[in-house]
Amino acid sequence: MKTPSIIKIFSLMLLLLFSIKSIAQTDDDEKRPKDYKSRKGFHAGIYVGSYFANKSTASNYDGYGYDVNGIKNDFANSFMNMRINFDYGGLNGQPDQIAQALNVNHGDWGFDQTDMPIKMKYNPAIVVGIHTMYGFTQKDALIFNATGTKLTVNGDFSITLNTTPVGPTQPGYQNIKACAITGGEQRVMFQMGYRRILGDDDLFNFFIEGGAELTMAKLIRNQITINNLQIDLTSYYSYPAYFGFREKHLSGLGLGAFGGFGLNLTANRKCNIQLVYNPSYEKINIGMDPSRKLQHAIGLRVYYNI
Repeated sequence: MKTPSIIKIFSLMLLLLFSIKSIAQTDDDEKRPKDYKSRKGFHAGIYVGSYFANKSTASNYDGYGYDVNGIKNDFANSFMNMRINFDYGGLNGQPDQIAQALNVNHGDWGFDQTDMPIKMKYNPAIVVGIHTMYGFTQKDALIFNATGTKLTVNGDFSITLNTTPVGPTQPGYQNIKACAITGGEQRVMFQMGYRRILGDDDLFNFFIEGGAELTMAKLIRNQITINNLQIDLTSYYSYPAYFGFREKHLSGLGLGAFGGFGLNLTANRKCNIQLVYNPSYEKINIGMDPSRKLQHAIGLRVYYNI
């Protein structure tokens, strides 16, 4: 996750919100009352934004996998070694599909521990949700949010080719083929908390918020790609011996807390628009013994006063 990306997104949303403010002021020159009704009562709305996941749980997708007791495999028992060298590489008496994918002869490629992925990372994701609030004063409200996202995880691994390259090479040259390893994860976040409007402007204000967050997370995909050959790594988890592991470690609930601050625009007597940055400190409960880490989200909410 790169901080400049968050800053750029926040800046663009800020410009958008100021533009909306200018339009609202132009279209309605009549002074609004201080006790503006759109801030009170029950509101329901939609939220769309960007989500930046902490990289700590990305290692669940690094190709090693876990044994039935929940211990991370060493290389010899790793899912990638079993898949590449045995299931698809011809060591179990089956055709060498790896050689076919690489367009080389059997025996003209190699895969060992030095070829394993080193760094896995989450990509920024789109997050959407249904957000509600109940304003019990002009400035104070209880908030209840349900937000979901689908995350992708990317990394690289290599396969060493034993074929002789065309043309001159440097001493110690190795013919390395870079390949991709990917993962997929679902998250649904439920938030309950408090929001406070700051300042006395009846149109445009800052606000702060915070509360408790419950996150449902589920590992849904992990695969490697060698040219056009795609190999599923999660099929091992479908073995009957992994039943207890699947239930306990491939999906789970994690409790944490969220905060936030942003800008609130009272667009009209029925509609509020908010630009909000939400950090959350929570446990993503997949894999073995995850710890609480900081996640980030930036988005726009549009509330309608019901």
